[in-house]
Amino acid sequence: MIKAISLIGIYSVDNEVDVHLIELDIKANFMDIEIDEFTQQKEDIDKLNWQAPYDEKYLNKQGTEIIGNWLDEPKYLTHMTRLTFFFHYLDFSKPLITPFGDIDLKSPESMPARLSSILKYVQPD
Repeated sequence: MIKAISLIGIYSVDNEVDVHLIELDIKANFMDIEIDEFTQQKEDIDKLNWQAPYDEKYLNKQGTEIIGNWLDEPKYLTHMTRLTFFFHYLDFSKPLITPFGDIDLKSPESMPARLSSILKYVQPD
């Protein structure tokens, strides 16, 4: 069975201990992806208050260029989507819940230059 989603990487964010960047490869076009369904279960907290992706970006196939975001969607539909987003308070002992199945997490790595040159974390208001 071919997985519809794969984890490319989890990256540390400079000067932010509780924020990570997640990079995914999804076998679906961006219009079929419900970003707000990416989350992590938190015991004793209502599901409406679980963490959600922040500042998601769609990247080109190589992961070197931003081709869209939630306000400015990609110009072309393809059957593959490379998605990044920041996630606050990631719990590495629990999977990331996605509309394409749960993903087991791995230890974070340093953010590669191809991403740090195009993605900047800005704290939410």
